Amino acid sequence: MTDQNHFLIRKLHSLLGLFPVGAFFFEHTLTNSFTLIGPDLWEKWCWCLHNLPFKVPIEILFIFIPLAFHALYGLWIVYVAKNNALRYTYWRNWAFYLQRITALITIVFVTWHVWALKAAELFVGSGGFVNFHNYLTSSPALLAIYVVGWVAAVFHFSNGIWGFLASWGITVGPRAQSYAYVACMLVFCLFTAAGLAALYQLVTVSTVTPLYSMMY
Repeated sequence: MTDQNHFLIRKLHSLLGLFPVGAFFFEHTLTNSFTLIGPDLWEKWCWCLHNLPFKVPIEILFIFIPLAFHALYGLWIVYVAKNNALRYTYWRNWAFYLQRITALITIVFVTWHVWALKAAELFVGSGGFVNFHNYLTSSPALLAIYVVGWVAAVFHFSNGIWGFLASWGITVGPRAQSYAYVACMLVFCLFTAAGLAALYQLVTVSTVTPLYSMMY
């Protein structure tokens, strides 16, 4: 592979990490946050998503293919990366190292998560919220896996935004990149809190109350 081809593929890898993979991650976080408004709303929205017209082509073209490319090329980057966080202990070096570690955790977690949900058919018909509640509360280890997997995915996404901005020349210079990193870590905190709050809701609430009845 020539340096030019490698450069272009790295650019594509970075771009796909934000669009559409990052956009899907944002939508996933927003959807899970609906649990904080009401299980009924979350369940209805999930049902709509899982019954979209042309759902399979949309998933293949805009989720699975971009995600597979981003993940597979990311594994190659992890393989060839020279990690020296213990030798040079400044934060950006550690962030580079953590980006690779969270990539591996996220790939394993997402693959297992998708396979487990498809195999269990948790969203077939009604009762998706209760089904997922029973699934998450079936084992403390399972819940721990979701917490670790979620935090790893959020860090990889948030730190990846900084990498995208820097590699595409959007943030030029140390000052702009420092401000951008603060913003990305705020995204990390916000998305982490939203995901963990949704998990807490899914674990602690075991019944679904129609949203309209909550208004009276």
